Amino acid sequence: MGGGICIIGSGFSAAVLLLHLDDKGFDCRHVTIIGRGELGTGQAFGCVHDDFRLNVRAELMRVWPDRPLEFTHWAKTRLTDDPDAASDAGDFYRRRDFAVYMAEQLNHRPGTQSASRIESEAVALTADDRRWQVTLDDGRTVSADQVVLATGNPSPDWPFRGPVIDAPTLVRVPWRGDWVDRVGGDERVVVIGSGLTAMDTIHVLHRRKHRGNITLVAPDGLLPPVQTDWHSADALAWPEPMRASDFLGFMRRHIGDGDWQDAEWQRRFESLRVYICEAWQRLAPLDQARLMRRVGWLWSLARFRAGPQAHGSAQTLLASGQLTIRRDMVSGIATTGADGPHHVQLAGGGPIEADFVVNCSGAGRDPLVSGLVEQGLVAAHAGFRGRPALTPDLALCQPDGMPYRTLHALGPVTAHEAGDVVGAPGTATQAHELATRLAAGTPEES
Repeated sequence: MGGGICIIGSGFSAAVLLLHLDDKGFDCRHVTIIGRGELGTGQAFGCVHDDFRLNVRAELMRVWPDRPLEFTHWAKTRLTDDPDAASDAGDFYRRRDFAVYMAEQLNHRPGTQSASRIESEAVALTADDRRWQVTLDDGRTVSADQVVLATGNPSPDWPFRGPVIDAPTLVRVPWRGDWVDRVGGDERVVVIGSGLTAMDTIHVLHRRKHRGNITLVAPDGLLPPVQTDWHSADALAWPEPMRASDFLGFMRRHIGDGDWQDAEWQRRFESLRVYICEAWQRLAPLDQARLMRRVGWLWSLARFRAGPQAHGSAQTLLASGQLTIRRDMVSGIATTGADGPHHVQLAGGGPIEADFVVNCSGAGRDPLVSGLVEQGLVAAHAGFRGRPALTPDLALCQPDGMPYRTLHALGPVTAHEAGDVVGAPGTATQAHELATRLAAGTPEES
């Protein structure tokens, strides 16, 4: 079965591409979407807990380039029961409410309802007689003329090698927030990682008036800065050509040495981001890899700033001494008995004894995408060997370096090549551009 365009994935990346295909007049009866769960939610917005919030204010959550404030207007009308969204830096709504907005966007476009849905997972992809064959986890296959990898962020994994028992008090995948009620009020909690998911975890524990000690373990020992009410981030032109040192030097000269929790510092940072994807793509692959090794962690902290609600909870718990930060790496988890306690082993010391462990490390691997590289069907990126090589128009490359004209990707899976596209607005921009190309015609050759 199959034909037309097959979108692998069912989260935000897949949904926003379907919306833009319909907007371009493409007949969505020729679209098949493979993936489980409610279309448009995915890891980012499939939350069930009210205290998991967007980390950017409403006007930055953009799906349509020509209607940048649509979600803001929708939220002001529909989300009147969320007084905690308001802050001095803007309105930070619940993640699950953005999923409701996406569902309404799909429902208001009858064309998107004609797309086929297959509630399975794609486990393999092969080329056969100028068409693609997608193998599903239930053994079925789907044939397609075009394939788009819109798999989103991979499911989280523990950030170390070695076995970990399956226990209710060891949370490998924290994003839904369905684990929160399993935490005892006095239990000792270890949080692995210090990014936005860790901030969500700290915030929800604080909101539940958790009494036990919370230890956060991260290699850099830093928490993300808080979002401010920065505005007017005018586009900044990047010089060319550049090497890795030029790229980093240009950023430093423009941003300066100010406080990264200052609105002016964040405004300057955001002005860099307007054209950073184009600048990143002009770098040689090895320069991209050098930059990621040197400052990738710091860029992520500055880029993915915390909402005021989560940041406030973290500061309150730090000030009281209930939250402590260990600058270290987790090397394993050993468990005594069926229900713990757990001994969280550290590379530089420890162990830490915990009753509950939440994995917020960001570690993960997309087996479908990495399998394409390992099998030699797709060329590996020269700087990131386990990741696929792509062209600027999001086509994956064949082993000889030539682009496939019928195999594309968008969203987080492209970030190593495309640049700063992990957030919803960046993915939506990619979807708009890719939908324009796909709707213009389906090439016959792969």
